[in-house]
Amino acid sequence: MSRPVSSPQHANSSGDPRDKLGVCQWFHYEAHDDLDAAVELLQELDIRHLRTGVSWADYHRPRGKEWYNRQMQALCGFDVLLSVWHTPPSISVGAGCASPPRRLEDYADFIEELIAEYGDAFSCVELWNEPNNRYKWDFRRYDPDWSKFGAMVSQAGAAARALGKPSVLGGMMPVDHHWLSLMKRYGVLDAVDAVAIHSFPGMWWSNYPNWDWYREWHGWDARLDLIGAYTEGKPVWITETGLATWDLENDKPARHELQCQRLQKAAAAPAERMYWYSLIDLDPRRSAIEGFHVDENEYHLGLVTYDGGKKPAWWTLKALLDPTRSSAFTADLRQ
Repeated sequence: MSRPVSSPQHANSSGDPRDKLGVCQWFHYEAHDDLDAAVELLQELDIRHLRTGVSWADYHRPRGKEWYNRQMQALCGFDVLLSVWHTPPSISVGAGCASPPRRLEDYADFIEELIAEYGDAFSCVELWNEPNNRYKWDFRRYDPDWSKFGAMVSQAGAAARALGKPSVLGGMMPVDHHWLSLMKRYGVLDAVDAVAIHSFPGMWWSNYPNWDWYREWHGWDARLDLIGAYTEGKPVWITETGLATWDLENDKPARHELQCQRLQKAAAAPAERMYWYSLIDLDPRRSAIEGFHVDENEYHLGLVTYDGGKKPAWWTLKALLDPTRSSAFTADLRQ
């Protein structure tokens, strides 16, 4: 499984769309059938880049390590960006996985453990996920100035770098240059190799404030220019973007053409890396992070339905990944 480790600063230098475009897919604890189905789909797409994760909490469940041994072995052959988050409740300051660990150094220790166990199976580590989203990092109750997060991630980034593994600061949602400036003050930008953002243009409704607001969206160029001015020269990666194929008003599948259009626009964004969220729709029998079917959009973000049906955007991505496509095609998409 060994592969050379490349720094994010030099990503996508070949002009091959497969060096830029990726997909994101989470795998639930011991969801063996979902893992196998995803691998087959990824191979059919001929995709290189996959963003997935290791839940720190699940790793410490019974058979947790065995499950991740299986996951990482199954993903051998893809260039994996490994997102690491979810504090084990037994060591957290609060009751859930979104609160800080009591001993902040434990996160860096876990990153070192993952690199020792699976370092040949992933090329880059993403340090947490949406840390300015209270559902992913409960800053309101446990870290109102994000100082604990800053210290924790700085230590983890330094640990990864010492072991030769580049790191990415977990994707902001919302994209907030004030928050990024705070991370700079805490020394986080000195410890990581790239900065990640999440944006979901087109996913806006008045009572769903977790998505991008229409009045604040002015295109990918503007979004990347804004945050790029605060990254201290570190490249910006889009580690999540997508659009749900669901009509909230009429409670039915829809918006397939819009999903294709948003995928094309994201593929043309001036970022070194873009991961589409997601490969497969969420299992309708599972709970999303905000609750069971609280926001139906969460269940329809895939390129493929949970029962295996390929949406039009699947074929759009397959075409976009074709290495014979010219740079002029990408330029046209940006118009």
